Amino acid sequence: MMKTALMTTVATLMVAQAAFAGDCVISVDRKACPGKETEAMKPYNGKNPTEETKKLDSAEACEKWAEKTSKIVRKGTLTEKKVSVKFDGKDLGKSFSDKAECK
Repeated sequence: MMKTALMTTVATLMVAQAAFAGDCVISVDRKACPGKETEAMKPYNGKNPTEETKKLDSAEACEKWAEKTSKIVRKGTLTEKKVSVKFDGKDLGKSFSDKAECK
């Protein structure tokens, strides 16, 4: 009986949290270094731009995720990366970008 009550409480909390979460959609546009196009786009199946979606609690959390995603990690293959962000279908009017030197 106690186990059932605990499971019901946990399930209720999960549903309540999901009700407050929103869809964060970011569009990521990458610019490859000359001659590195195939290597730079390989992790994205050659697609550019790409979209990623994540359930987040607020527009602020969505913006933070977009800003973090905009940072170029694989230096030497990408020269520029731009990220635009929408939360629950609403364009937040912000974009983030990063630039790096080609090697």
